[in-house]
Amino acid sequence: MVGLENCPMLSNSSSMAQTELLQELTNDCRYNKMTRPPGEINSTNPINVYTKAYIYTIKSNMAKTLQFDVHMILQFRYLDTRLKFSNIAPYLSQINGGQFARDLIWTPTVYVSEPSSTISSGNNVKDILVSIDSSGMVRLNTRLQATLNCGLRLEKFPFDVQECPLVFESWTHNVHDMVLYWDQEPIILANELHLTEYKLVEKWVNTSEVFYTTSQQHYAGNFSSISITFKLAREMGFFMMDYYIPSILIVVISWVSFWLHMDASPPRIVLGTNTILTFMTLASKVENSLPKVSYIKASEIWFLGCTIFLFAAMVEFAFVNTIYRRKKTVPLKKVNSKYILKSTLTPKLARKQFQKNTTGLERSRSWSSLDNTNTNDQDYSSQNYLTVHSFPSTLNIPSVKIDEDKDQKCSIESITSVNSTSSSKPFPRRATLAQLHNFTTMTPQEIAQWIDRRSRIVFPVAFIIFNILYWSFIWI
Repeated sequence: MVGLENCPMLSNSSSMAQTELLQELTNDCRYNKMTRPPGEINSTNPINVYTKAYIYTIKSNMAKTLQFDVHMILQFRYLDTRLKFSNIAPYLSQINGGQFARDLIWTPTVYVSEPSSTISSGNNVKDILVSIDSSGMVRLNTRLQATLNCGLRLEKFPFDVQECPLVFESWTHNVHDMVLYWDQEPIILANELHLTEYKLVEKWVNTSEVFYTTSQQHYAGNFSSISITFKLAREMGFFMMDYYIPSILIVVISWVSFWLHMDASPPRIVLGTNTILTFMTLASKVENSLPKVSYIKASEIWFLGCTIFLFAAMVEFAFVNTIYRRKKTVPLKKVNSKYILKSTLTPKLARKQFQKNTTGLERSRSWSSLDNTNTNDQDYSSQNYLTVHSFPSTLNIPSVKIDEDKDQKCSIESITSVNSTSSSKPFPRRATLAQLHNFTTMTPQEIAQWIDRRSRIVFPVAFIIFNILYWSFIWI
């Protein structure tokens, strides 16, 4: 490099063009672009580089690739007193140039930390713009396209909110030589900026330092780092209209089965299987667009809940249809949900208990001691009578005649006649016996109809409770 004593003097000239002036300022004899500019206070202080980003495109395909693309114009502003020309060319306010001007001056080396791929445009004047004012303040504008990895958390998919950082770091100069700062109004978003899958909820910037060892980078030490964090919320309109609302309607349609006849097997089977298959097809479209993760997502909880409701509707039909086809009546201690379901699930046990509690006690008593007025008319040695007491003792009491069968398990089914003849005499002791064992019976068809009527209420109420719990989890 030629010594400073051999450098031509910079004289005040009104005929020098911007390019000629810049070439004179960056002459090898007085300017070394490999050396950083001196600090603002003294030459030993690090140079401060102020950064500003103008973002005009954000493309996201994060649901499947966990990446998003950012297109921006990045501006670096720093003071290089070696390029001051206010005393040399007072007629010029600034020097503008492109790639040619960048090749002549020192520029900061900044890179995007941990990107998937980065393209720094700058092959022509359209992609690089250098502006130098008379005091030596340099503004370097460059277009940048970066595809960044974003570690998504999909527990609440598709109602998730993601925070994706964009980090810039110094490459060759540590904090003793160069420090990165965010400029005033660091982030500017284009008015036409629009994301198809996400919406930008919030953004913020941060400044930090990163330590590297020699094995990690060519240069060891602390390096300045700045970052932009984008808080992105997924647009829910697509999933609400194409997944949640249709799945709710599919579950509701499956309840139509409860209004069909208990023995209408073809329509109830077709309705149940079609709703399940339709919902599986609908859910598979959403799940196939997502990456495979080890944890459970909110969409999978919804899928599991709706599947359980659809499957339960099919099971209810199979249960009701099985009961409807039974031949034997079911004895009940009381007509309520507990005893109906208990006797329906264990009909043989209920009949055995009914027989034990009735005929056993009847045989232990002498009917002649209960009613002496009828001993001459009826033979109690071969017949037992069970009075079902459902009226006051002063009214006529219907009696059910039960013949003893060889098979004691089926004795309740061998009802031969019902004596409903009126009697002018009260039977107080028979009424007491009926009160102790107040059993009644329901036909299988009545039980099947009873279950269908209850299902029309139980299923919608349970689905509403499931929705309340699910959407409370989503919005908490």
